[in-house]
Amino acid sequence: MADTSVEFCGLKLKNPIIVASAEPSNSVENIKKCIDHGAAAVITKTIGDIPGMQKLTENSKYAILNDQGKLIRGKVPRSFVFYSRSGYAAEPAQDWIAYLKETQAYAAANGAHIIGNITSGTVAGWRGLARMVEDAGIPMLEVNYQCPHPTELAEGADGVWLAQDPRIVAEVTRQIVDAVNIPVMVKLTPESNRITEIAKAALDAGAAAVAVNSRFVGFAVDIEKAEPYIGGPAGVGGPWVKYITQRWVNEIYSKYGCEISGSNGIFDWRDAVEFIMSGARVMQVGSVLML
Repeated sequence: MADTSVEFCGLKLKNPIIVASAEPSNSVENIKKCIDHGAAAVITKTIGDIPGMQKLTENSKYAILNDQGKLIRGKVPRSFVFYSRSGYAAEPAQDWIAYLKETQAYAAANGAHIIGNITSGTVAGWRGLARMVEDAGIPMLEVNYQCPHPTELAEGADGVWLAQDPRIVAEVTRQIVDAVNIPVMVKLTPESNRITEIAKAALDAGAAAVAVNSRFVGFAVDIEKAEPYIGGPAGVGGPWVKYITQRWVNEIYSKYGCEISGSNGIFDWRDAVEFIMSGARVMQVGSVLML
């Protein structure tokens, strides 16, 4: 059997497949299942301190659409669109201390790793959650900046996603990196025309890697019912977005030669190979595991 192991941000991975922060990683049971089925690492569902986003998880909604915008029932073709709206981990952040310790022990016993994913609305929150993850024995951290902007950081930034502003990305990343001794990966958003600039801001502030990218926000309409699917705007992704993601992977790698985790658009092993050839060291899979 071929050697598929790879080193990423100092972690030795048995293969380049990482389970993304999503429903497949929202519980101890699910995380263990991912490890049992061969994942080299699992990124936890986002652990946050924003109550509204935690409550949103209780009302998560999903729709899998075909290329004509209709709900798919039965076998899902490669051309699917994954349309969903969810929140962060439903449990309070403190509850995750025990979950992190249990899953990390299980991962270590099975040749895998756990990566913590966090978000917050304040600098103190970011730093505190980062330390919590590290103190639980987790070897790496991914930060989710696609959340309401912490207004204490810059005048006039209210209502803007943190991930769209290079200045704020740099400041928050520096605060998080300074708070811990484990590698920090920043997940980028495609909802910007400054992705390479934002990646550089994160790297210059001490990020060990960037994840390219999270999903777009879309609006899908059921024309038969004359209403939006799942009630309104939601995250949208699927294999169709692969070439867009690979464009940014390649551009960032070509400019900065940094560690990259490719995310958004991976359906099968061929896609994984394309991401690696585009410049990604590892790749994240999420939506395809939920089909």
